[in-house]
Amino acid sequence: MLGELSERLRGGHHAKALPPSFRRGAAAGAVGLVLLATGLTATARDEPGLGRFYDQKIKWAACEGTELPKDLQCGSLTVPLDYADPGKGTLELALARYRASSDDPRGSVVLNFGGPGGSGVQGLAYGRKDFLGLTDDYDVVSFDPRGVGRSSPVSCGADATSRALEATDGEGTDDPRDALRQLREVAAECEKRSGPVLAHMGTVDVARDLDVMRQALGDKKLNYLGFSYGTRLGAVYAARFPEKVGRMALDGVDTLTDPPAEQGLASARGQQTALENFLTWCTEQLACPFGQDARAAREHVVALVRSLDDTPVPTDFGYEFTGQDLAGAIAQGLYTKEMWPVLQRVLAQLMEDGDTSGVEALASGGLAPAPAPPP
Repeated sequence: MLGELSERLRGGHHAKALPPSFRRGAAAGAVGLVLLATGLTATARDEPGLGRFYDQKIKWAACEGTELPKDLQCGSLTVPLDYADPGKGTLELALARYRASSDDPRGSVVLNFGGPGGSGVQGLAYGRKDFLGLTDDYDVVSFDPRGVGRSSPVSCGADATSRALEATDGEGTDDPRDALRQLREVAAECEKRSGPVLAHMGTVDVARDLDVMRQALGDKKLNYLGFSYGTRLGAVYAARFPEKVGRMALDGVDTLTDPPAEQGLASARGQQTALENFLTWCTEQLACPFGQDARAAREHVVALVRSLDDTPVPTDFGYEFTGQDLAGAIAQGLYTKEMWPVLQRVLAQLMEDGDTSGVEALASGGLAPAPAPPP
């Protein structure tokens, strides 16, 4: 997938359009973009209270987890909870990387798979084969953004997803004001359970984390590859730190002008239509895990999400796989019809064998592993 991009990162050419293999949120299309900036003196490190964060070094070690690639390394980065008040508290961000195979590497490339809310550590682990071209010359790095995965994750309670579904599924709620009331209750529960991190999870905060990460990685400039929402993050970083932009590729560019509420509504409508189409297709296949009734299949999906909210499944990445994670995995599998057989397969693995590896891969924006060959 990334062969052409790898060549352009090596040679410094302007990137052409990239294959839209990873898309999240309201992506406007698959577009590659390289931004090259001249070197200027950085000022962020000199802001009061930030020097200690910029001076840290990342300690890398083998990642914990039996299912993780042996050559994947994990580390952590300390960042301020609030950049406006660095003494207010700190957060620990989880990072992962594949080392460059070159004896003379050209630094790092940081990846963001989109979301917002996707685990970069998990995405890098599952998408390893896609990035081997880049590791010829670069350390390939990704991370769990603040509030996600292993990075001080936000918790909304075990039944948050099912409560949100009940408020918005269009069947049990006729009054939109009542649905809004229920959603506000869920949001209040998230705020209560998550502590101070929830108020500091914006894209600007994550962009500032990226700059601390760049310095901790030992890079004078940030080389960055972002998919879908990751293009928004890259654009915000470039606007905030234009003098620190190295080679930046943005695939599936997100708009910065449309109101987020309108983007979210359009995306939700599109995903609902895609889900109905997928279930119609699935129930026409003998291998469909939901049977051959499309209406009953929809009820199965809702029940599956709720059951995972009630009883989350532990993962090798140090967190529990919930109904919200499953909803994200399904959304990933709905982007193209070419993904429907993969989505059908991983849902069957989950329902028939309790195997979450495939849906975990989709939820992270990575590729679901192929089934093992028969003995």
